Amino acid sequence: MRVVGLTGSIACGKSTVSAWLQTQPGVRIVDGDLLAKSLTAPDGPALPLIREKFGNQVFHDDGTLHRKALARMVFSDHEARKTLDDLMSPLLLSGTKSAIQHAQRDGIRVCFLDYPLLFEKGYDRFCDTVWCVTVPEDIQLHRLMARDCLSEQEALSRISSVLSSDEKAARSQVVIDNSGPVSFTLSTLPPLLEAEMSLAGSRRRRSDRYDQQNTISLSASEKEKESSVGSAEQYHPSESVNREESLFVMERPSDARKKRQKAKIAWSMPTPLLFSLIVVFFLTLASFTAQSLMNAYLTRQAEKHLREERAVFANYPLDYRGLIESTSSAFNLNPAFVSAIIRNESSFQPRAESPVGARGLMQLMPDTAEWIAGKMKVSGYAFDRMYDPESNIRFGCWYLNYLASLFQGDAVCVACAYHAGQGQVLNWLSDSRYSEDGRTLILSQLSDGPTKTYAGRVVKTYGIYQELYFSETVDNSADGLHASR
Repeated sequence: MRVVGLTGSIACGKSTVSAWLQTQPGVRIVDGDLLAKSLTAPDGPALPLIREKFGNQVFHDDGTLHRKALARMVFSDHEARKTLDDLMSPLLLSGTKSAIQHAQRDGIRVCFLDYPLLFEKGYDRFCDTVWCVTVPEDIQLHRLMARDCLSEQEALSRISSVLSSDEKAARSQVVIDNSGPVSFTLSTLPPLLEAEMSLAGSRRRRSDRYDQQNTISLSASEKEKESSVGSAEQYHPSESVNREESLFVMERPSDARKKRQKAKIAWSMPTPLLFSLIVVFFLTLASFTAQSLMNAYLTRQAEKHLREERAVFANYPLDYRGLIESTSSAFNLNPAFVSAIIRNESSFQPRAESPVGARGLMQLMPDTAEWIAGKMKVSGYAFDRMYDPESNIRFGCWYLNYLASLFQGDAVCVACAYHAGQGQVLNWLSDSRYSEDGRTLILSQLSDGPTKTYAGRVVKTYGIYQELYFSETVDNSADGLHASR
């Protein structure tokens, strides 16, 4: 059986890879989080120890563990985190070893240890290889804030409490980039799993072959021993020596003893001509070498450029392009800005849902979507329609057009209003600290916080999408967000 570690920093998408692996035959997942939860479930073996160390403040009235209270405590206090680790580590270690043994007895070919703290806790020592799921830090921060409804400071505190994505990737043998669409990530997994299955199969064959060879060599040695014992009385050392001499001492033929006569040189090349030929040879060799080195350098540069270009397109995908372009045109919007909003809101996942209830590609809240439906006079509206990409993008573009008209197409104002509401933006426009003309906002002068961070990412992504996909199709004149017709 082959044991593979599966790890990744918080909010990098490790659970997406793990969920796919669970559907594959011959694979078993040992989930560290589920194992830890079983230890802290009602009547779990870890509960008395946790109550003894942390008191009743991390328990509900019914005696169950208050996981959020415990998480707040250990993520903000290094000593508390160390105490919890010391308490849980022996129980988790025992459970992990037992799970690996059960998988081996059940004939599983590849067993994955799904542990977010695989390296931190040393569980990589049980693994033949390690897969690491990673995303850039800005995407990780945004996903964690949206998923767990955390402030930027709280999210950064959780990210910094463990090894970074770059450190985990450097220690792993396989790195899976999850910054693009989920479909792209899942498309990379079958060949990786097939390679692990092949290695598991070859290991099993080598083990069987070793057992067979060991049995054959043992029986051969026993027969040799019996043969030597049976012929001991007929063995004569002197005869053996003579036999060896007759086999290995050979007389050299007389013809081979004669020294070869040197052939007479009939013609010698003139020294100047020989020198000229040598110079021409080395000049040709130098020219050929320089040309080969230059070609190799240009090839490497072209491959590097291609890798960088692919990485950019993978990090900034454009799913639903036709739908985005047609809907943006209908509402007189720049499709690059709409694409930037979708990437930062949902990473192009149509069934994305935030902890506060926002849904779909453009993450519309229930009350906002209902208000838009009323303005658009949509009959038979239901909030479940926000899972539908066409309805979600149509509602979101109507709202962006409304905000663009309200704030005269200023990208920073619209992005801030989409995140924090138009009332907050109107307050900032009336404050000379943030706006010099009362119509536009200066991003660098805004107060630090989630809205400033969000608007900065949207404006940056807006420029990237404009350059990658829409530089030749959209006239970027005058009114920033409104596309020319």
